[in-house]
Amino acid sequence: MKYYHVDVFSRKPYSGNGLTVFVGDNFEKSYMQTVTQEMRQFESIFLTQINSNTFRAYIFTMEEELDFAGHPIIGAAAILHEIYSNEMQENTWNLEMNAKNVIVKTKKENDYYSAQMNQGRPEFLNTLHQEQELLFLRALNLSVEDKFEGLPFQVITTGLPYLILPLKAESLSKVKVLTGDLERKLEEVGAKFFFVLDIQNLTGRTWDNLGLVEDIATGSSAGPVGAYLVKNKIVPPDQEFVLKQGAYLGRPSEIKVIVTSKNREIDNIFVEGDVCQIAIGDLLR
Repeated sequence: MKYYHVDVFSRKPYSGNGLTVFVGDNFEKSYMQTVTQEMRQFESIFLTQINSNTFRAYIFTMEEELDFAGHPIIGAAAILHEIYSNEMQENTWNLEMNAKNVIVKTKKENDYYSAQMNQGRPEFLNTLHQEQELLFLRALNLSVEDKFEGLPFQVITTGLPYLILPLKAESLSKVKVLTGDLERKLEEVGAKFFFVLDIQNLTGRTWDNLGLVEDIATGSSAGPVGAYLVKNKIVPPDQEFVLKQGAYLGRPSEIKVIVTSKNREIDNIFVEGDVCQIAIGDLLR
């Protein structure tokens, strides 16, 4: 079975967020988890064709299956374009996941692809009170002075719930996970992961909940971040902005986000990224 190695949220090789893409049939969950661990990417995605432009997608990290994720969807759509419509300049794909279905538009460029996914309407799940904010600040090696004044800590989802923590620019480099039970603390406020956001420069960081692995570029958090920025009047609706991530890892990445509005309410969130193909391989067993 062939697999494809791509870098997502970058048009240059060996930058952005790496991903392995598999296209086949009858994947067993245990097999997908084992193969993902073998590939040692942040995530791998497995695709099974339903009809010409519709695919069932399964996303795995090294530890678990995810109901939804961003950079695997962006990268997978680019590979589908490469395999099934290489002669076309643009195409549209429907990817069905555990949590939701996502429409992705792809465009073939000179030596890379661009892909834009519609994450739909966000859900605003929780706004933390002061005591909860202090708990998370301490858990992440921060103090109240690091918080960007006047903005809330909020849990927002477009498929995967993130706790968004707005910080001052100089505080982003200080973040590290100091507690072993962060996952439980996040669950208590309705979040799966956290995302720290430098409000002044629109630069963010996120880790696994043990703080062992920092993610390079996180498409599933870009939608909630976009919703947060528009809801709190930091960026206007219907205007593209760029969310930066990965610089602390030497893999600078750019995620384009547009939050559209209708009748003064957020209507859809579009997350776009470039995809560069790195390698093709054969899985022998």
